[in-house]
Amino acid sequence: MKRHIIVLCVLSLVAGFVSCKKASDPNDENEHEAINKITLSFSGAGTTATFTIEDPDGDGGNPPTRIDTIRLKAGQTYTSAIGFKNLSGGTERDLTAGIAAQGKAHEVFYLPTGVTLTISKTDKDANGYPLGLNASWVVGTAGTGSLTLKLMHKSGIKGPNDAPTLGHSDVQIMVPVRITN
Repeated sequence: MKRHIIVLCVLSLVAGFVSCKKASDPNDENEHEAINKITLSFSGAGTTATFTIEDPDGDGGNPPTRIDTIRLKAGQTYTSAIGFKNLSGGTERDLTAGIAAQGKAHEVFYLPTGVTLTISKTDKDANGYPLGLNASWVVGTAGTGSLTLKLMHKSGIKGPNDAPTLGHSDVQIMVPVRITN
């Protein structure tokens, strides 16, 4: 009888150790890699341009090492695509496809301040809700200002017309904007 109790105790301990270890799942929307490089690519007004933001240590800690000023022409319309990358470990991993695949739990917001920009998201998640990896930008008059760029995580709460404060921020950064004639 004592032997059965000892075997059961050992099996319980082994089962406890095995069940406590969580396997990594690339499709788990709650697991995140660091996003420390963002690219915004524009086409329109007869040109193409890419603007980059790099923050090697991610949110918090040291300030970004590179924030390009977004430069657009007044009175023009542009299409944009945003890319999110992880530069950790000496390699560049593109995270954009993973964010798109988990689109029902993510949304990109573009919040201009001090400049006239109308930004419309042109892509949708699997539920038909806005995603924001692709957008149309209608540029107003010349001026300078900024753009707060937010990638919001909205697991289980995303709707068709969410405020940019719903969920928690995977990325939030302010980028300078200059609109010229």
